Amino acid sequence: MNEIITHKSINQERSQLINRALVADLLRQEGVCSRATLAQLSGLKQATITNIIGEFIECGLVVETGLMSGCKGRRSIGVTLNDDLYKVIGIRMTRRAFYISIAGLSGKVYAVEEYPIGPRDDVQNTISRIRNAIQDIRRENSSTHIPAVCMAMPGPYREDRDQLLFVTELSGWQNFPIKKALTEGFDIPIYIANDANASAFAQLWYRSKEYGIRNMIYVLAGQGIGCGIITDGKLVLGQRGIAGEFGHNTINYRGALCECGNRGCLEKYCSFLVFCENITRRLQAGEPSILSENNLTAASISDAVKTGDKVAREEYEKACEFLSIGIVNLINQFNPGMIVIGDELAEVAPDLLLKIVCDKVHACINPLVYNDITIEVNRLPESPALLGAAAIAAQNVLSDPTKLMKHEKEA
Repeated sequence: MNEIITHKSINQERSQLINRALVADLLRQEGVCSRATLAQLSGLKQATITNIIGEFIECGLVVETGLMSGCKGRRSIGVTLNDDLYKVIGIRMTRRAFYISIAGLSGKVYAVEEYPIGPRDDVQNTISRIRNAIQDIRRENSSTHIPAVCMAMPGPYREDRDQLLFVTELSGWQNFPIKKALTEGFDIPIYIANDANASAFAQLWYRSKEYGIRNMIYVLAGQGIGCGIITDGKLVLGQRGIAGEFGHNTINYRGALCECGNRGCLEKYCSFLVFCENITRRLQAGEPSILSENNLTAASISDAVKTGDKVAREEYEKACEFLSIGIVNLINQFNPGMIVIGDELAEVAPDLLLKIVCDKVHACINPLVYNDITIEVNRLPESPALLGAAAIAAQNVLSDPTKLMKHEKEA
């Protein structure tokens, strides 16, 4: 008898957790919502919604906004997530800088700061700077509770080992215990995510109502090449969390040696780093160009491509052609409804990139498949990896609001 009661209690707690998470996510998607509309959208009883919103208001997760139009034209009191009380921190690590954002649980970004990384900034020094930045943010926002932090890292990260398996042009980070070093002495959870996965999650989080977004692939075409895969509205991580490393698919088994130990990886033909190296070689060989090897940025190369610079245009088209081959393989493997391409390579000449990719896909993919795919460049206003890092932190909070309720009771 006691065993039956225990099982009922466990099932009831699990049901309550699922219902709270559902309501919290609906509030995140809708922005401001009445209790009646929440009941309609969730399928939960009005009494259940009333109880959940009451709990959320008590712990400060939700605030009432005043009267709004409700179901059947009736006026009702709206509720929304309380960004004034709860915010999260998102971090993106790149080869040249790390970026930190402060965002509400609603997804709204309140601040973004860039922290350049110099030649003398080894992994220990950079981790120390990130920890200091987190402490500064918490100190400067003392009236705000920060329940989670997430950092997006370039390269495949194994959570069970707390290490990057390999990473291009980021010396010292491979096999370093990132999470352990970041969380030591902190009383808040810090999550680590791959930057392509974070970018894909950002698309899902901010564009959740768009057609095709629940089965999409985000192609990160930056200093490295990778992708984040969303299937049925969920991020595909694989057995050890390292799915999506399509930049390390072999396209030439006798090709250049890659940092992963393989040869001829796609990344060695179309990453922004390799793209710039190819331009530099041609400049050093004396080919005429308006570009300077000391100032090869997405913006400067974009200007060169627009003016018809031969070196810039030819190298860009070559990189995009290789990338398009990888995208064709992704479509054949995963049958996505949407492909979003982002980061530095996509910022150079997005229209030209899309033309090259779409032409290749059209030539290589069955029309019945091709005609059902949306291919576009990133449209989010901030770095998708940075937005995604904050979104992952917020999602971990909203998926279990009970932790906030317990925190407020203990406080």
